[in-house]
Amino acid sequence: MKIADILRDKKFVFSMEIFPPKPDSDISVIYNTLDGLKDLKPDFISITFGAGGGTRTRTVEIAERIENHYKIPCMAHLTCIGATKASITEILNELKAKNIQNIMALRGDLPEGVKNPLKDFKYAADLVKFIKKKWDFCVGVAGYPEKHPQAKDMKRDLKHLKEKVKAGASFITTQLFLNNDHYFNYVKMVREAGITVPVLPGIMTATKLSSIERMTKMCGVEIPERFKTATSTCAIDNPVCDETVKYTVGQINHLIKNGVPGIHLYTMNRVEQNRHIYEESDISKMRQ
Repeated sequence: MKIADILRDKKFVFSMEIFPPKPDSDISVIYNTLDGLKDLKPDFISITFGAGGGTRTRTVEIAERIENHYKIPCMAHLTCIGATKASITEILNELKAKNIQNIMALRGDLPEGVKNPLKDFKYAADLVKFIKKKWDFCVGVAGYPEKHPQAKDMKRDLKHLKEKVKAGASFITTQLFLNNDHYFNYVKMVREAGITVPVLPGIMTATKLSSIERMTKMCGVEIPERFKTATSTCAIDNPVCDETVKYTVGQINHLIKNGVPGIHLYTMNRVEQNRHIYEESDISKMRQ
């Protein structure tokens, strides 16, 4: 099922993101993760592509499992940095053959020390346009409530976002944010820019400050003092941190109270933490 249809038909959408294990790791680990999360009955699950497309084979394999074994709509991430039209065509044909109907179109991170990494695609909008020209995938794109770290300013960032939607994107999923004001201000600016597609808020669940700091440093995301305090109480080896669950539940409930179209959880492949967040937040109430 296409995510655009899910967003059209449902008042509230719940979705999750997972990432594939490294090529030299046991793939059964991610299936154990999915076994632990599938009972939450997400409307769709997205799976990342890996830096530079390094986990491509596993992304396709896991996407097929989600779509055809678990019977949950899957959105496969696809990055175009360093890719050619021929390589993207090969991947898209492979995904189509596996019954995947949804793609998250991303430029991807610029690799260090690689000459001419852009090749056939300079921006994510180029990838969206290429996909929509030849295939019938539903395409989602990323949005950055606190501005893409490489964008000179929010005005230019919104210009690129509008180009992605004009090229054929059906919805936007935001980068993580820890202060809801950034999301609401962003949606306001998105609408003022004439962009009307749904904007799903992306919420990251974490138990360690160090892991979130790595992400926020790359993405330019503000870390509120309340979140730092919450994570400071977490044991390193604890699969569930009560204080960060409490913080995330509060963040989600505030978003829901203010009418968001759904919640997209960046699970970090953590089963227990995300089950607690789901069960203790208002997500389940919105789906009754």
